[in-house]
Amino acid sequence: MDFWDLTKLMFRRWYVSVPALLIAVAVTLFVATRVEPDYVATSYVQLVPPAITPKAADETKASARNPWLDLGLASLTKAGMIATQDQRNVKALKSAGFSDDFTITQDPQLPILTVEVIGDTEVQSTQTSEQLIKRFTESVAALQDEYGAPGEQMITVRRLDLGDNVEESTSKVKRALIAVAGVGVLLTVALTVAIDAWIRHRRKRPASGEPAPEPPSPAEGPGEKTARIPVSAAGAAPVKVASIEDTIVLPPSWKDRDRSTSP
Repeated sequence: MDFWDLTKLMFRRWYVSVPALLIAVAVTLFVATRVEPDYVATSYVQLVPPAITPKAADETKASARNPWLDLGLASLTKAGMIATQDQRNVKALKSAGFSDDFTITQDPQLPILTVEVIGDTEVQSTQTSEQLIKRFTESVAALQDEYGAPGEQMITVRRLDLGDNVEESTSKVKRALIAVAGVGVLLTVALTVAIDAWIRHRRKRPASGEPAPEPPSPAEGPGEKTARIPVSAAGAAPVKVASIEDTIVLPPSWKDRDRSTSP
């Protein structure tokens, strides 16, 4: 069955397909009113080098130096991002009621991080973004303290946005509507095809009171003839059939010949 045959079947069984489609539309509209949209909060942070860096002449005299200044800000940005995305941190956020659906990306040329959080509400997405930035700041400071970096050589974290960059996302609603509508159409087609097959099968089946057709009689051989004697429906006694000799009238000469030759 191709698409054209299926379309004709849907029109022919409109009393089945139309109510099913109306029910599918009603369910889709109900889901549209129940599914809440998501909220996406986007934040930007950047690593800032110290205002005063040690000169080359003072490097030999200095007792301590921040090694991340030699590695570069991009290296420290990557290390802090990995520490922020640790699974223990994610589980702690989820257990505290924050969202665990977030993405942290690093700019390939600048020490800038983009933090994108998807939450059920605007407050949840905003607070989760603040927690992630706080965790990233603590990770950057801890990585520098491990090497005993002096305070004047510390690399700091600066937030570039104001914290109100929140947008409403309807992608979840659209996915839910597409899924419900697709299932409704498939169920409508399946129900229409099943009812059409049931109707066709019922039409082909003989009625319960109708007698079964008489099987064809076997082929008659050459020279054989069959005689059918009607029998009354009331069950009358069978009619006796005379023999062939009684039914055939012989000429007189043939009868005398038979008497003369008889012993």
